[in-house]
Amino acid sequence: MKKVELDLDRLCQACQHARLALRRYREERREAVRHYVGSHWSPEGKAERVPINLIAQYISIVGRNLIAKNPRVMLATFDRSMKPTVSTMQTWCNQEIERQKLGTQFARIVLDALFSVGIAKVCLATPSDSAMRAFQTQAGQAVLSRVDLDDFVFDMHCRDFMEYGFAGHRFRAPLEVMREDKRIPTKLRGKLVASSDSYHNAQGDERISKLGRSTLAGDSEEFEDFGDFWEVYVPRHGLVYTFADDSLAGAAGSGTYDEPLLTQKWLGPAAGPYHMLGFGIVPGNPMPKGPIQDLVDLHSFINQVYRKLMRQAERQKENTFVRGGASEDGSRIQEANDGDIIKTDSPESIATKTTGGPNQQNFMLFMNALEIFNQQAGNLRMLGGIATESKTATQDQMLNANAGRAMQDMQQTTTDFVATCLRSMCWYWWHDPLKVMRSTFSLPSLPEMQILRKIGPQDRQKGRFDDLDIRVDPYSLLHQTPQMRMGALNQVMTQIVMPMMPMLQQQGISVDLNIFLQKVAAYLDQPDLPEILTVRTPMQTESTQGVQPQGPANSTRTYERVSRPGTTDRGSMQQMMAKTMGVNPGGASETNGQIQPAGAA
Repeated sequence: MKKVELDLDRLCQACQHARLALRRYREERREAVRHYVGSHWSPEGKAERVPINLIAQYISIVGRNLIAKNPRVMLATFDRSMKPTVSTMQTWCNQEIERQKLGTQFARIVLDALFSVGIAKVCLATPSDSAMRAFQTQAGQAVLSRVDLDDFVFDMHCRDFMEYGFAGHRFRAPLEVMREDKRIPTKLRGKLVASSDSYHNAQGDERISKLGRSTLAGDSEEFEDFGDFWEVYVPRHGLVYTFADDSLAGAAGSGTYDEPLLTQKWLGPAAGPYHMLGFGIVPGNPMPKGPIQDLVDLHSFINQVYRKLMRQAERQKENTFVRGGASEDGSRIQEANDGDIIKTDSPESIATKTTGGPNQQNFMLFMNALEIFNQQAGNLRMLGGIATESKTATQDQMLNANAGRAMQDMQQTTTDFVATCLRSMCWYWWHDPLKVMRSTFSLPSLPEMQILRKIGPQDRQKGRFDDLDIRVDPYSLLHQTPQMRMGALNQVMTQIVMPMMPMLQQQGISVDLNIFLQKVAAYLDQPDLPEILTVRTPMQTESTQGVQPQGPANSTRTYERVSRPGTTDRGSMQQMMAKTMGVNPGGASETNGQIQPAGAA
């Protein structure tokens, strides 16, 4: 098939049109972030007070359940001759993932996806990438970086992100580094000029970075000259173009466009450099929908009603009224302290009245809106362990399992996204012509001896990367407390080790209970436990052969299980509403939150 020449002017025009189409998504995300940061983080946050920040609570709970630490890769292969190489590479990759702190990058990308869309870029580091990372990453090394929606552009005519005709992002780099990049022609390097870090995009909308920079006096100068540039990837042609910001930042149809600073062939996996994470798929559209988009209106309404209740509470007054002829009695009451005995001539002429105060109907509406938010967020209180939602622990477990299904879908989406990104990273590591992977391992019979294993490029060339079965351990994304680790260790001991003990002893494998108890003390934070247990000579026990057991041979035990309802968060909330409505609160307690009229059976 004849290769079609790419019209760069039309490509720049398409990028400008796409930037204009993405403006609404950028604005909606910026407003949702304002709700998240509230009114105290920055003057550019919400102008109104946010006393109940449900968006922050949602992010804290859901984000912790999606990714909490560095992921781990699991590599496998059907080629037996490559198993030692793959095993060594797996150990090295997990160490490299931890060294690069990819878990932090993934956590920020997941946060972006909760608001709108998360975007990751996996590629070889350029000189500008290396400079922006303080040269801690060398140019030519594989890197994973987050791309902000404000800096992203892609083909909006596609129905799915996998079908995009082009995608790119804006990056800011030191002008000195770009002028020293030998890949850029000399005549073009001389034309590069510095640009200010503007508060607004060329399409007129505010950049989200303005929220944290409102204290600066306008577009203040930076400590050195920087410039904005664009990288655009065209998958059908397999090319990556680097443009100056002027070529793509202007309004669509603005006229002529400069030639690209750099044109390169794409070097990387077939998936391309950009990977998108979205939790809500919109039919026929490439842009996903963030979960917070369904919650921000309710969050705003709840805070609006609560601010009204706060103003009503501030206006509440309690005054003492006396008749005109009892002014002396009123003066004595005003000057008296709490508990004083007051002389009065006409006590019947004194009355205390309360005016103002929170409106009961508004309060009931507020409580109902909180409950609806909890349901819309996927039973957030249950996911966060904030409060019980049912009578018994078993019912709570059932509710937690049902609430966790939506969370499991989000976890699976996150795991697939992380797996795709790490597969691209492994592709670069596998094909690196210079990298030598080092790892150490120990033999089971000699645990104290460390053996160093090296895997060079020539060792990796013996197998094909496509034959590797690369997977991401989903459980490694979640945070595990010491108590959770203790529970898992105890489960292994009781369900696996103890039942198999006879077989283990036949193979010469024994259990070191001293080490086990040390682990228990560490996980339970009980440093006194090793001091309580000491090593002594085992006591000699007398043989019991021929001795008849005392007591009856057979015994009968009866276990009675009693399930008593407990106070739940929902029940307490409905009891408060029942008291407000003048309904019998005792009925609400006995029915676990179901309101009954006074006198009902």
